[in-house]
Parts: sequence; C-alpha cells; structure tokens
Amino acid sequence: MSDTENQSSPNPDSETPDELQTNAENPGPENPGADNQGEGSTEGAAVPAPLTIVHQYIKDLSFENPSTPRLQLAPGTQPSVDLNVDVTAEALDENVFEVSTHISFKTRADEHVIYLGELVYACVAHIQTDRKETIEPLLLVEAPRIMFPYVRAIISNTTRDGGFQPLLIAPFDFIGLYKRRLENRAAQAEGKPTDA
Repeated sequence: MSDTENQSSPNPDSETPDELQTNAENPGPENPGADNQGEGSTEGAAVPAPLTIVHQYIKDLSFENPSTPRLQLAPGTQPSVDLNVDVTAEALDENVFEVSTHISFKTRADEHVIYLGELVYACVAHIQTDRKETIEPLLLVEAPRIMFPYVRAIISNTTRDGGFQPLLIAPFDFIGLYKRRLENRAAQAEGKPTDA
C-alpha cells in the first residue's frame, strides 16, 4: 500500500532519536482520572508509557542521480514528485518490535527521471499495555509518526547532497494509511478485490 504526498516546508526537530519516548495514554489535565482510578490508587504513582522507542536507525538508503548532465543543458523545467510510504512491524521478542517506515521517491521533468531514492528507517519499540487492541495502532501509527521528522531530514539532506534543492516532505497521514490497511484487510476477508 502506498500514498502520494506533495512537498511542503520542513519542521525541524531538536530531539535526538535515542531520547524519544511517547505516552499515548499520558495522564494530565485533559485526562484527570488517569492517576485516580479508585480509592485504593496510590497518589503520584508513575504510569508507564505504552510505547517506548528504544533505538532508531537507517536500515536502508539509496539515491540515484541519472539526469544531472542533461538538466544542466536544459534547465527550467518544473519537476513532479512521486512519493510512496508504507509501514511494517515485526516482533523481535515479547512486547518488543521492529517498526520500519519505507519511503520511495522519484522526481521527473518531462520524460526524464531527475533523481530517485528509497529509505527504510526503523526503530526498536517496546510496548507495555494491557489493551491488546491498541498494540497495532501504536506500532503502525504512533511509532512512524515519532520517526517521521528524522525520515524527512534524511531525505532532505540526501537530495541536497545530490546537488538539488532539498526535497521537503509534508507531514504524512499515518492514521489514513492505517485505516486503508484495515479496509483492505476486511475486503480480503470478504473475498473482495483490494487497492494496490
């Protein structure tokens, strides 16, 4: 499954990958009952994060630049960009998963491919929740959403180092991607054709 996104301005992120954590069920003013489940609750008890990103890394990166000499002879053509995104998750151990964000991009001008590339950016994620129905959304929505600023920065730097204006990717709709995955899964269960 894949989706096409247009370019937009970047949103720099100052955190380092190994310091990132997320708490999808974070208690606070908007969730006043989180720390007081009943009379027997311990005041001030820490609530463990359901999703912890242990480590992030580039798993695969490729970039091709086939048309630069031709473009130097005939500059000025407005290029188009095709961007495809997918997310996969694989169990490594009990409650430990590898989540991979797959992105391929191709820029064209007329009939010429200007540049193309592919990035697989992954993380090791630890899941700690008793709500089994939340595990898949945490892995396929929250984890890639945390990784995405780094994905965007890597692609921007790679295209810049390839001799072009940086390719600035807009924030991606991982919720929509997950919903399409669920729709395709339901269609397959009913024997209906699914989207490519």
